[in-house]
Amino acid sequence: MLFTQCISINGGGCHGGYGSGRRSNRWTSEDCVRLCLSDLRRDGALQRNVMARRERRWYCDGECVADLTIVADVDCLQKEPCLRIEGRAMGQAINQHLLLDNQPLHLGGERWYALCPLTGKRCVTLVLPPDMTFFASMSGWRIPYSCQREDRTARSHRAIGKLEGRLRGLSKYARKSTIKRLRNRIAHHQDMIEEDICQLRQRIFDLDGAGVG
Repeated sequence: MLFTQCISINGGGCHGGYGSGRRSNRWTSEDCVRLCLSDLRRDGALQRNVMARRERRWYCDGECVADLTIVADVDCLQKEPCLRIEGRAMGQAINQHLLLDNQPLHLGGERWYALCPLTGKRCVTLVLPPDMTFFASMSGWRIPYSCQREDRTARSHRAIGKLEGRLRGLSKYARKSTIKRLRNRIAHHQDMIEEDICQLRQRIFDLDGAGVG
């Protein structure tokens, strides 16, 4: 499944509770609802002395799979900066309180993190796997990115698609060296695909020759 997110701005599961339930190695990042603090920051939700309310909806194949309200309270009503997440996602009721932490930036400002309820460590991306009732970090749920389970051929196909997208998106004033570099990278991945195909053919030929089948 691949979730798309619809954002509406308003205003200024794991059965048995945190840490219980099963953790499945079958999940990947694309199976989960993702919530990124960087999106909230760009929306102006993570500001000092502000309590901001945001609505988020996620869709899969045109169907709404998650409808959540996120309230960010930074030095406003709560003693500690926090997120409150409420609503429904993939058939489960969500009611979660997450603490926030921050780190000053060298050039001014600060970067906000959520504290993962499973590991206690800081993270900027929270995920909600199927059948679970709270968000945690990728490492907390032990969820790999989908590309980590792909073989080299699949990764090359994925890379080619991204590179071709970058080529199509280039300005007509793009440097020739940039275009050449992207085309060379595409050719490199195409060569790897051809190499994998040749190796597969050779293995099949060897098996046929050995009378295996």
